[in-house]
Parts: sequence; C-alpha cells; structure tokens
Amino acid sequence: MMTLETLIVIFVIAGSVGALYVAWRAHKNAFKPTGPDEVLVKRFVETAPLHLLHGLTETPEPLPGQP
Repeated sequence: MMTLETLIVIFVIAGSVGALYVAWRAHKNAFKPTGPDEVLVKRFVETAPLHLLHGLTETPEPLPGQP
C-alpha cells in the first residue's frame, strides 16, 4: 500500500506537469508573427491629421493641404 508521502509526491508531480503544460500553452499563444497590414496603414495615413504626419515624411516639402 502507498504511503501518504508517496501520494503527495505523485500529486505534486502531476500538478507540476499540468502547470508546465499551461505555461507552455500560454507562451505559445501569447504572440503571433504579423507583418504590416497595408490596408490598415493606408487607412491610418488617409485619416491621420496631416500636421502629425509632417515629421514622418522624408521630403522637406509640406504635405498636400499644408501651408
């Protein structure tokens, strides 16, 4: 017959394996590789205030509609 200590050790090992699986699954699902979404970028640029985009352009000329 198993002793109480043996049962405790078995439950602790099973719990540790379960916790390891939950942590691994959470890490695996924590992020997903993505690239830039061209549709979202285009919509952002079209709807963004032009004075905020002025510093992001590579040309010194003002953006259309800017004085």
